[in-house]
Amino acid sequence: MKYLVTSATGDLAGRAVKHLKNFVPVSDIVVTVRSEEKAKAFRDQGLEVRIADFLDKPSLVEAFQGINRVLFVSSNDLATRKQQHQNVVEALKEAGVEYVVYMSAPNAQNSTLVVAPDHKFTEQLIMESGMDYGFARNNWYLENEVFMLKAVKNGAPLTYSAGDGRVCYALKEDYAEAAARILAGVAPKQSIYELGGEPITYEQLAQIAERALGREVKTNPVSDEEFVNTLVELGLPKEAAQFSVIVQKDIRNGLLDVPSDDLEKVLGRKPAPFDEFIRSI
Repeated sequence: MKYLVTSATGDLAGRAVKHLKNFVPVSDIVVTVRSEEKAKAFRDQGLEVRIADFLDKPSLVEAFQGINRVLFVSSNDLATRKQQHQNVVEALKEAGVEYVVYMSAPNAQNSTLVVAPDHKFTEQLIMESGMDYGFARNNWYLENEVFMLKAVKNGAPLTYSAGDGRVCYALKEDYAEAAARILAGVAPKQSIYELGGEPITYEQLAQIAERALGREVKTNPVSDEEFVNTLVELGLPKEAAQFSVIVQKDIRNGLLDVPSDDLEKVLGRKPAPFDEFIRSI
């Protein structure tokens, strides 16, 4: 059985490769990277490396030859993501891959979440391909809040415009381990995994930060405009701040409030608490 992880130099994919080693022999793991320069670190770990680019379909077809199960980590290039993902799915099918785990977004088929359309498109391609699949629908990474949590650690209040909206945060390490377990076949078999932690509000996140830091953390609920201005004042580029406020609106509208115990079932344990991460940033 051969297992392949795409885009292995990425943060999430790299973490998944590390966990996959705990479940299958290293000799059965293959990774793709975009250039020979990026291959050495993986070869030094005893991993087989194949060069492939999501924009180069023939390279993908070649890379997927002889592979049984693939972890497909989505592209971060929003401008070309649909074309890249179409190339990947077509190449998976042409190469005869039996099973694909696709890292998707919460409630992807029905959500209006800002990041959902490309994931809905990709899920549909996979469903229509005839391949067996598992959609690892990751909710929100706590790491996405690192900019604001760093400000909190430096004494600022936790500022948000999401109201009482709830988010099913988990850490990247847990999402990556879950994906590795699903790929390796050591998780309960499902077509769709809604992965995330217990849904919490920003008020509750502030309480978690208080516990982690051992001091009071105040909250600062604001308007969307004030939220953008606060992020810019703290040093976040305007474009990033404008994207962040779109996410705040989505949270306010309940789009990340997708409670599920799938992550716990896949991991075989409760998702990791956030205290250590908050202290470490």
